[in-house]
Amino acid sequence: PFHGYVETTVQALRLIYAAHQSLIPRTTRRLNDLERRSLIKSGAVFIYGVEESGIKRWTDGLLWSASRKAGNFLVYEEMNERGRRPGDNRTHKGDSSGSVSLVNSCALLSPSLSSYRDDQTTFKRNALIKKTITVTLNGSELHLVSYYGLEDIKSGKLKKLSSRPDIMSLYMPPDIFDLNNLKVLP
Repeated sequence: PFHGYVETTVQALRLIYAAHQSLIPRTTRRLNDLERRSLIKSGAVFIYGVEESGIKRWTDGLLWSASRKAGNFLVYEEMNERGRRPGDNRTHKGDSSGSVSLVNSCALLSPSLSSYRDDQTTFKRNALIKKTITVTLNGSELHLVSYYGLEDIKSGKLKKLSSRPDIMSLYMPPDIFDLNNLKVLP
């Protein structure tokens, strides 16, 4: 499998095509709780088709911010909890002091996140970021879900797709993907 950072739409398309060609595995069923706890971490990349896996909506057991568009991707930031809303008398555990929003610190990696800050949420320190894209390949809808930590990218801990010559050298027929749903054509 590929474990690393998916930066661009073209990289995502290459990974999805590699999974379509069985060069890397596809997720064919929903992850159980134990698998979620052990596999959902920085650098994890999952590719699945709705028809094959039966997964209509990806779930990972973590709490995420609202999605933000970053080119053709939807990007989410891991949260501790939802904050108190006006008129909400419930108390919420957790201390937001010391929580650092990756939204404000990762403008370099995802400019669309830098403008987002919801004061009703508490973001985790060293939070994961989830980045997703959905494309149609040969009439089938395929999803890529990737997770990364900002520090892992800055430190170079996560591999780049260029480290996989087997995937980089795959010939992708120009008409294999239906790119009509993409906001920005690669």
